[in-house]
Amino acid sequence: MSLSKQDMQYIRQAKTILDENFDKHITIPQLARQAGINEAKLKEGFRELYGNSIHTYIQQLRLEKAKQLLLTTTMPITDITYHIGYSHVTHFTTLFKKEVGVTPTEFRNKGK
Repeated sequence: MSLSKQDMQYIRQAKTILDENFDKHITIPQLARQAGINEAKLKEGFRELYGNSIHTYIQQLRLEKAKQLLLTTTMPITDITYHIGYSHVTHFTTLFKKEVGVTPTEFRNKGK
């Protein structure tokens, strides 16, 4: 897919929106509307520019924020879960363990 300069600008705008709102539930249609680009072009272009799907990017961003909070705060894991945009602690804990290899508690304890 060849992206015009304008398309790339819209996709970068979409990434900025995600970076600033990672803790909110934003659908791809909403994101496309806010960035001013159609959904198909946004999804394909995002993968082309950043090497990941939008969903994977948000997930990785949230996990990085969670890691920072686990290492730099005493915030309870439940609060971290909600702070980074997940609504179920079990879902977050399962995802964290799958992606990072340890539970959030184990990660926090290793960092000490």
